[in-house]
Formats: sequence, C-alpha cells, structure tokens
Amino acid sequence: MPKTLDTLAVLLERRGQVVEKADLMKLVWPDCVVEDVGLARNISLLRQALGRDGEAYIETVPRRGYRFTAVEDQATGQLPEVKRRPILPLVTGVVFLLLAAFLYFQFYQSSRFVPTQGQRAFLAVATVEIIGSEPERTAFPRRFTDTLVGEIAKLDSVQLISPSTVRRYERRGIPVALMGRLLGIDVIVEGTAQQFGSNVRIALRMSDVHSGRLIWAENYDCPSGDPAGEESSVARGAAAQIGQRLSH
Repeated sequence: MPKTLDTLAVLLERRGQVVEKADLMKLVWPDCVVEDVGLARNISLLRQALGRDGEAYIETVPRRGYRFTAVEDQATGQLPEVKRRPILPLVTGVVFLLLAAFLYFQFYQSSRFVPTQGQRAFLAVATVEIIGSEPERTAFPRRFTDTLVGEIAKLDSVQLISPSTVRRYERRGIPVALMGRLLGIDVIVEGTAQQFGSNVRIALRMSDVHSGRLIWAENYDCPSGDPAGEESSVARGAAAQIGQRLSH
C-alpha cells in the first residue's frame, strides 16, 4: 500500500504531464527492478479508490505512461468539465481508503508465512517465561532463548530479528502481539518453562502475528541434571520442527 501512495504522489506532483512508465517505476521503486504488472496494479488500485471517475482522473497514454488529468485548463483557469471535483477531498479520500486497506493487512489478514521459493518468513523469538519461583534457574530463560535463536538462525526459511531488539521491547513492557506488528514480522515464537519434579517442561508455540492464529506448538521435557546438554537438544529439535512447518 505505501507504494500505491507513492505512485499517487508522483502523479500529483506532475499532474497534467505524461509520466513515462520507466520514470514512474524508478521514482516509486528506486532500489529494485519491478515489472510493468506491479505498476499496472498500483494504477488499478488508485482508479478503484477514485470511484467511477477513476479512468478520467488517471489517463493511460498508450506506449508511454500515465497522466493525472485533474488540472486547471490554462485558457479558462478552470478544471475540465468531467474533472471539476476538488483535488484535496479527492486525495484525502484515496489516502483514507489506502490506509484502511493497509491497516486491514497489518492487523487482520493472515501473513503468507509459508515461504515460496526465494522468500523467507520474518521471525522473532520472545524470551521464554519461567512459571513458578526457582531462583536457581534465573539464568534459564535467556540461556535457552539464545540457544533456540542460534538453532533457528541456521534455517534457510527464516529471517530473524535480533534477540537484543526483542528484549528491548520486552523491557518496555510492550505486548508480544504489538511488538510483532511494530517490527513488521510474520511469525513469532513464544514459550514457557516450568519445573515438574526432576524435569523441566518447555512449552513452545509459534503464531501468525497478523491474525494471532496458532501455527505450531510442542512440549518438551528435559531432566534438570544436565541442563546445558538437554536444552541444546530441545532447541535443535524445536528449530527443526519450526523449519519444517515453515517449509510446507
């Protein structure tokens, strides 16, 4: 949606002038190569937002590009007959429509978290939470979380947020769901750990940040006697399952 707004901004800045397709794509996507279909999709969205006069406002100039035609006629100082609607309310309406679509995508539409070829899920791991009071295990949450992050980082199907960034948000008391949206991630891994007799039960879950839908969950039990070795084994197993889930 931001690129659609950028397209509108470029056309408005040059209203009345033909903006060549190549120039328009360079201005809207300065850092990457985009096919004509991407530009055509943006133009289509803008015309839909403009309503039934969309075709009149944004003119297609064959084999050249596009022109925003809601400009004053130089001879009369007035807008052409079919384009007398004020530009400011028009632009405001378009911005609100695109903002609503953007908010829907960010907060309600599920992410395409299952990556296709050449794509990777954007993932964060929240610090595992200890349930109960066990002073001897106060180092566990950060130690296990770092081990899990290290194992997940080996996967080709994900791109990880730095644990230090996640902890900075956690220290400020920002809820995990909001943190995920602010960081622009697709999925987040959370977990808890609780002592059960001589074992520690680690419960991990992965959810879609946008919809809140649970994608994967698993419980692991490891003896308390050899925490380092068992925690590494659990982290490797969990990372393997996460990678498998994100690759199907």
